Amino acid sequence: MQKNTFSFAGNIPEKYDRYLGPYLFEPFAQNLVECIKDNPQNILEIACGTGRVTRNIMNKMSSNSKLVATDINPDMMALAKQRAHAPNVTWLQADAQQLPFEDATFDCVICQFAIMFFPDKQKAFNEVFRVLKSGGQFLFSTWDKIENNATSHISHLTVKRLLQDQPAFYDIPFSMYHPGELKILSHAAGFEKINIKKVTLTGHSPSAKDIAIGYTEGNPVVNEIMKINPELVETIKKEIAETINKQVSKDPVQAELSAWVGDAEK
Repeated sequence: MQKNTFSFAGNIPEKYDRYLGPYLFEPFAQNLVECIKDNPQNILEIACGTGRVTRNIMNKMSSNSKLVATDINPDMMALAKQRAHAPNVTWLQADAQQLPFEDATFDCVICQFAIMFFPDKQKAFNEVFRVLKSGGQFLFSTWDKIENNATSHISHLTVKRLLQDQPAFYDIPFSMYHPGELKILSHAAGFEKINIKKVTLTGHSPSAKDIAIGYTEGNPVVNEIMKINPELVETIKKEIAETINKQVSKDPVQAELSAWVGDAEK
């Protein structure tokens, strides 16, 4: 399996889903699932995380459809399994770069905000192409550049400054914002019909404090902070929240979120 440089373990998944899930991921999960075509019978979700996309697929899929939800991180998937129950959903720990399925198994493959974390991105795209049936659909998303996602940018700058430019987790999620790169990966895997579009949605959160908790304690950056100075956790959360309220929105927070969404057909 691929090695996780940053670990979503312990209580990180719960805080990730509680504080960032509704704000950052739910709007795009709904948008991505709405792009599913032709009532697919066999669906594969890669890197299901805490199950935001999974639950939206379950609400959309027909009773005779089957969904396999995979993730390499057992703690994230354990939380997803607690919150999503259906007889036609199978959960499986799996590496996106080495999918444990036969060729031409699925009608649709979905992957939200995970490609950035795959060490061998081309291999992951190749695997998706392999397990898709002819005419199958691959839906995926990556974040736009961090400067176009204000609250993430504020959090990134705050952490980098207070950690004195130590490497931060935020560098990875926002590393694939060139649509050309996504097209190259898709073409190289074998996809010919490819549509990459920018999608801008609005994130809603009860408070900047909630967002700040999510950006610090709801992702692996908290481990970096703790290694340097545990007391910085509260300082960073407070500064992030204050800056969001000052520069983006008063509570409740409404903020523009920007991502790239890909739709490729085999």
